[in-house]
Amino acid sequence: MTAPDFSSIPVLDLAVARTNKPRFLHDLKHALIHVGFFYVAGHNITQTFLDHLTSLTIKYFDLPLAEKLKTDKIHSPTFLGYSVQGNEITKNKKDNREQFDFANELTQRWQEGRPIHERLTGPNLWPDESVLPGFRDAVLDYHRQANDLAEELTQYVAEAVGLAPNVLLDEFVVKGQQHRGKLVKYPAIDELDATDGDQGVGPHRDTSSLLTILYQANDLPGLQVQNHAGEWIDATPIKGTFVVNIGTGLEYLVQRVAVATTHRVLNPPPGRGPRYSIPFFLGARIDKKLTPLEIPQHILDERPETVVSDSGHQFNELYFEDPGTYTVLNRISSHRDVAAKYYPELAKAHGIDVEGVNAGY
Repeated sequence: MTAPDFSSIPVLDLAVARTNKPRFLHDLKHALIHVGFFYVAGHNITQTFLDHLTSLTIKYFDLPLAEKLKTDKIHSPTFLGYSVQGNEITKNKKDNREQFDFANELTQRWQEGRPIHERLTGPNLWPDESVLPGFRDAVLDYHRQANDLAEELTQYVAEAVGLAPNVLLDEFVVKGQQHRGKLVKYPAIDELDATDGDQGVGPHRDTSSLLTILYQANDLPGLQVQNHAGEWIDATPIKGTFVVNIGTGLEYLVQRVAVATTHRVLNPPPGRGPRYSIPFFLGARIDKKLTPLEIPQHILDERPETVVSDSGHQFNELYFEDPGTYTVLNRISSHRDVAAKYYPELAKAHGIDVEGVNAGY
C-alpha cells in the first residue's frame, strides 16, 4: 500500500502507552511501516543522569590521544574500545568521528574451532579509574537503562505488528547476550582537514539489530534520515527524547513490515563545535539461522511498495543463512586495522582488502 512519504520524524510518548495503549500502538505501527524512525518521550531515564553521562563523554574525548589509545579496539578482537578520528569506513569512505564502543561486561569465551561470531564477545576496554573517575560506572549504568528502554519498546513493536508482546525478545534475544553502545564525537567542519569532507558517518542501515536507541547529547544538527523517495530529512535534537530506529534484523524477522531506514550523519557546521551522540543497539541473536515470523495479512498489506536507499547491501544474503558470520564481516569491513590483526583470512575470503593495513600502534 502506498502512503504519503514522510517529511518529519514522529514523536511518540510512552505516557500515552500507559494511558491509551491502542492509540500508542496505532501511532507506533505507522512509524514502523512508513518511517522506520521515531522520537520517544516519556521514558524513565532522567535528564540529570544524561547530563552527567554527556559530561563524562566529553571528558573522555578530551583526554590526550596517548591515553585514549590505551583503550583502542586494536587491543581486542571484540571491536570494543576506542577508534581514532577517521578510522572507521562506511561505503569505502572514512567517517569523520571518534568513538568509544562499549557493551555489557562479559568474559572472552571463544576458542579455536568455535563459531567465529563468538569471538566478538568479551570484556570492555576502560580508561583507568584514576584518569576518568566514574566513567566506567556511568557508561554501564547507561547500558542497563537503555537496554531496559529498548526491551520495553520491542514489546510494543511486536504488538503493533500483530504479534504477542514477548515473541521478539523470547525467540530472538539470548539471555546474557552482549548488546553494544557507542560514545561518538563528530568534529565540526572547521576542525577537519580540507580534504576530509563532511561525512560523519555515511549512509547506512543498522545491521542485524532489533532497535537502536540514540541520545543526541547536544543541540547540534547532523543526523539525517532518508525517506522512501530518497530525500534527506533532518532528525533535529529534541531535548528529553531519544531517537529510535529499526535495525535490519527486525526488518527481516517481521517480513519488512518495520523498515530499517537509511540514515547518515553530517559533521556540524563551522564554528559550532563537536556534536556528541550516544547510541545503544539491541541486537538480534546471531547464533543460528533466523526464521521470519508470521505477520497478519492485513498488516503485510501495508508494507511500502518501494524504499529508496543510498546504503550499501554488502553480504545481505548471508544474513539469512549465517547471521553470525554476517555480523563479523560487517565489523571487519568497517574496522580494517582490527580485521588485519585478528581476522585476515576471513577478510580475504570475502574480498575485504586489509593488505598493508596497520594492525597495531
